Amino acid sequence: MEQPTCHQDKKFQSSWGLFPSSSEPTSPVNPHDRSVLASRMCSHFGLQPDDDVDESGIVSGLPEFECGVYANSCTDACSCCPREAPARDHANQEARPHSCYREVWPHKAVYQKIKERVEDAVKRRKIFLIRGELPRLKEALEARGWVQKYESTKTRMLPYGAVTNLETRSLSDITRADGTLNERAVILALLRDRQPDFIWDCRNDFVQWRRGLGSDVLLNRYQRPSVYTSKLGMARSLEDAYWLYEENVSDVLFPRSYNPARDQRAFLEDFRRTAAAGLLKWFVHGMSVAEEPSILATDSKRRAIPIARLDFAVDRCEEFVAVATHEDIDVVAGEQPTEEEWNVLLEDYTAALHHEAGIESSSEGAVRVENYRCLENAVATLEKLKTVDPQYAMSGMRGIWILKPSDLCCGNGIVISHDLTDILNRVAEKPKDYYIVQKYIECPLLVKETKFDIRLWYLVTSTFPLTIWIFKEALLRFSSQPYTFSTYHESIHICNTAIQEKYDDERRRRQRRRQDGPEEPANRSLRDQGWDCEKLNEYLKSIGHRGEPYHDLIYPKMAQAVVMMMLTAQDHMERRRSSFELYGADFVVAEDLSVWLIEINTNPRMHPPSSRITKRLYSSVLESLVKVIMDVPVDACADTGGFSLLYKQYIDDFQPYLGPCLFVAGKSMTLHEQPRKPAKERRTNICGPWSKQRAKTAPPMISRSREPNVVDLIDHLNPARCTAAN
Repeated sequence: MEQPTCHQDKKFQSSWGLFPSSSEPTSPVNPHDRSVLASRMCSHFGLQPDDDVDESGIVSGLPEFECGVYANSCTDACSCCPREAPARDHANQEARPHSCYREVWPHKAVYQKIKERVEDAVKRRKIFLIRGELPRLKEALEARGWVQKYESTKTRMLPYGAVTNLETRSLSDITRADGTLNERAVILALLRDRQPDFIWDCRNDFVQWRRGLGSDVLLNRYQRPSVYTSKLGMARSLEDAYWLYEENVSDVLFPRSYNPARDQRAFLEDFRRTAAAGLLKWFVHGMSVAEEPSILATDSKRRAIPIARLDFAVDRCEEFVAVATHEDIDVVAGEQPTEEEWNVLLEDYTAALHHEAGIESSSEGAVRVENYRCLENAVATLEKLKTVDPQYAMSGMRGIWILKPSDLCCGNGIVISHDLTDILNRVAEKPKDYYIVQKYIECPLLVKETKFDIRLWYLVTSTFPLTIWIFKEALLRFSSQPYTFSTYHESIHICNTAIQEKYDDERRRRQRRRQDGPEEPANRSLRDQGWDCEKLNEYLKSIGHRGEPYHDLIYPKMAQAVVMMMLTAQDHMERRRSSFELYGADFVVAEDLSVWLIEINTNPRMHPPSSRITKRLYSSVLESLVKVIMDVPVDACADTGGFSLLYKQYIDDFQPYLGPCLFVAGKSMTLHEQPRKPAKERRTNICGPWSKQRAKTAPPMISRSREPNVVDLIDHLNPARCTAAN
């Protein structure tokens, strides 16, 4: 997946609809405007382009500033202004008052500069609208000559273009209280009837744009992204991801997930099977750590789990292995365990893993022999389970599951639990499709006993052919507290920035310092130390990993997961020429350095920054994004900042239709033909403007006593059967 050179990627500009140009690194006009495409096509084929259309009149002027009063001349004054310089009263040395001349003249020069800049941006199709707060994106666009269009307060929460009468005074008056000119209000008034050329909507409550929006308008979102970016939508998309697997190109590890409101039976079976395997793992681990295992219930006050429960767990795991290896096909199914037996297993499993229960034991030798016999069976069963369960290591042994609201973000509403009854009760309290239940990764890679996840940004600039750009540097998000299973508090297990900001020790220390005065220095958390990917790579090497662990193992797996995810979502993505979208993919790295995709965010947080490292990364991502969408369509070799081309889908020139239809090649047949007349009886039928006789046509003669028969294809191909049938 190396980034192609500009010579290897000759077809890249064709997907954007432009021809390559290496004369300038950036385009002086909007590269996504169709008029630019037309002029480039004319220059490419040696044609003469049409004259540029003067669009200065499209900008709506302000009547109070269109008056012709200038600093050194009054000859162009309007009817409300004096044709000559006002006479002075020599006694008071003051000019006669004139409201238009007195109020407008000081701002005339400023207004003319603003209007000229706006008219120039309109002519070059460089008007942008941001619904939200992204100062770094605004600065990057304005540095390229773009002008921001503002919205009135009444239309900011509506689909763009739904209301045409904008409230021009919503940004306060044209003139501020201090007498200066309000530039934002002037631009709002000048562009009140002008459609923007670039819209960026960074709100969570995203409203789809109207279909009447011009095809040249550059949009930062594809329609209906929740189909593949919501938790449930993403799980559905990845169900058949294995069909799109390609070695070293597309591959993904995704924790098994269920919609508990619709797939409750499947989730229940997985929960029970995971509990059975977890009980065996707990038993094997406890019997192997010391000569006198601590899991034996030698104390009478400690709950004792019978050996029969382990045998039951072994049988259930053996059944799962048999089904996975297809050994159950020719075997008569035995008696299935009852609900009561499963409930007893779950009770003992919860007591063993979460309430310090132990295996029954006594001083008798028979019991010890039975324990070691069960240990051998458990070890053998778990070895078989490893070969058929790809998520064996990730599942752990504590049976912890995580419930996530499908359509919420910022870590809101997340619940972690190991209690089946608690999980089902929470699901029942919410409407259908509200929750997704997912297996929790119990053995994450820890950095100094602290859990973290990785936010990776990537950019999709075309959905057909699928074109993905990936940002070279990722963001490490650490939790605020050391990792432990003693509690499922969000500050320990959820690394989302919005969650962890509530427990930011550094911020709380600063607040206490302002209130109580000087404070003794304290150890900073990993969140305060500004860990980046290079520091993580060095840490992995210090704990025994060879080579460059992050760059050679973790980052390539994240890139392959991104490609796989977007390939599964490609059929649901809008195929619009002037659209792109920035995504944020969240990953968790396990102890064995396996990389697990957790979720895809269609509106990743880019403001405000929560630390110095996020301030740097947010700015770099947005500045690099502008380079990709503005420079690459003009020059494939242009600088792309921190983004690199991850995947460019190869599309054949001829695309066969792959829909559920059957193509039939052949010629029509007539069931009954009229007898052909002799040649002498034939008369030429001439159909022309001077012909006296008119052309006559009649439908074929079909016997009403016989309806067309449906002939089986096999009968048609078998002459003997066809003859016999006749």
